[in-house]
Amino acid sequence: MADDNKPSPSIVAEWLKYTTGAVHYTQACDGQFDRVYYPNLRVIFHRMVKGGVAESVNGKDGYYRLVDDSAEPVDWQEVEKHTDSGLILPFDLRKYIFVYPDTSGIVAGSKSSGKSGLLLRTVALNMNRVNTILLTNLEGGVGMLRDRFDAMDIEIPKPAPFKVIPVYEHHHDYIKLPNTLYVIDYIDVVDGEFYKIPGYLKKIDQKLQGLNSNAFIGLQKPIGRDTAFGKEGTLKNATFYLAMEASANGTGGKLKIVDAKVPANKKIHPKNMQWTFLFDQESEGTNFLNIQQSYNEE
Repeated sequence: MADDNKPSPSIVAEWLKYTTGAVHYTQACDGQFDRVYYPNLRVIFHRMVKGGVAESVNGKDGYYRLVDDSAEPVDWQEVEKHTDSGLILPFDLRKYIFVYPDTSGIVAGSKSSGKSGLLLRTVALNMNRVNTILLTNLEGGVGMLRDRFDAMDIEIPKPAPFKVIPVYEHHHDYIKLPNTLYVIDYIDVVDGEFYKIPGYLKKIDQKLQGLNSNAFIGLQKPIGRDTAFGKEGTLKNATFYLAMEASANGTGGKLKIVDAKVPANKKIHPKNMQWTFLFDQESEGTNFLNIQQSYNEE
């Protein structure tokens, strides 16, 4: 007599189509099978590996992922040449940085360096130009967020022409709308697992492809270093990479272009270009005063 509770290869294969990332074979079909069937499930996954449907995840016994070969060829010749995203950045940075659609930018900031202020200003500068979504960890609470927006020297109507969504992990899950600017303040990890950050950034970059959207992402960095926690791995995907450092007395700071893949002016590469600034002490860190540009060769 057939065992109706026994997992079948066809059912497991169909379930695997709707998974993302690595899954353990014991969790097949959302863990509905009893432990007695675990050997059967392992055999099913082994056969799917041989058939090219699944792949064993290196270094993780019992974990597998779907082999996704569904991507279609890109008709790159039909894309308009030198397409600009239209993104506006504070400090007039677009004079020096060209930003394509489907790309991400990063600002890495040490504590109290103005990173969040820069990200919130970017929201306000673009809110009437493009669908804008702020993905925030609400550090300081929603009351602080309200005060920081209200203190800005950019008038924000009510209702605000942008969305604010509290997100604490898996930010790439929210990257799904076309013609949208996603501002992320900021990506953090638990227990110092900074090695995971480059992977998170890669997932965001992958989700942007084909959407004609952009992401501007905040990361924490240690004092005295240009790159964020996660180090050089955080540089890989960003079309531009900024670093912010607070001054010793906390009244201002410095913003630096660490890297820009495409200069706005081919004759002037903005790498290592810097600006100093003061905080407007009544603006909750969202207004920058006395901005002075410098260019240091490094």
